[in-house]
Amino acid sequence: MQNKTFIQLFLFVIIIVTSVFFFKFYFISNKTLNISNNIETIDKKETLNTKKSNLIHNIEYVSEFKNGSYFIISSEYGELIYDKPELINMKKVTALIHLKDSNPIRIFADNATYNNISYDTSFYENVIMSYNEHNTTSDNLDLIFGRNLATLSNNIIYKNLSTILRADKMEIDLITKNSKIFMNNNSDSVKIVSIK
Repeated sequence: MQNKTFIQLFLFVIIIVTSVFFFKFYFISNKTLNISNNIETIDKKETLNTKKSNLIHNIEYVSEFKNGSYFIISSEYGELIYDKPELINMKKVTALIHLKDSNPIRIFADNATYNNISYDTSFYENVIMSYNEHNTTSDNLDLIFGRNLATLSNNIIYKNLSTILRADKMEIDLITKNSKIFMNNNSDSVKIVSIK
């Protein structure tokens, strides 16, 4: 009699464990990201405290907007930070902004900080932005999707087929492509060279 009770109890436990695994893998949904390879947990030790972060290899985020436009950002690897889960620091970054009824804008940078809630992105170090025959390099580029604005700053060099321009700051409306160009010091002038 005890063997029969033991077998029934054992079978009951196996059914419960199997049900839990089945439920976990097939009915609990996670936020979908295009992430490949391994996620590694890394402990970075600082002088007095330890800060944990996640390193993700070959990461890609795709953001689609209601009007049919989309934004794709990818990097060789990115680091999730525990105390700011909406932000990811990305390395060796490529991005594509495809606005409705417009040619794509391509962005390349050594680094970027991406907000996976607002999609706003700050690119920094060796930033290159290209749109048709327009190419711009700078140290920094901030995309602010809520305002449809791209702001370039620090060591800006803009080139097209007939012009080279040097400035400190440039603001570009992503919808109209209209630009405002500034110098940090009002006494300085934007430098424009015509190419023939």
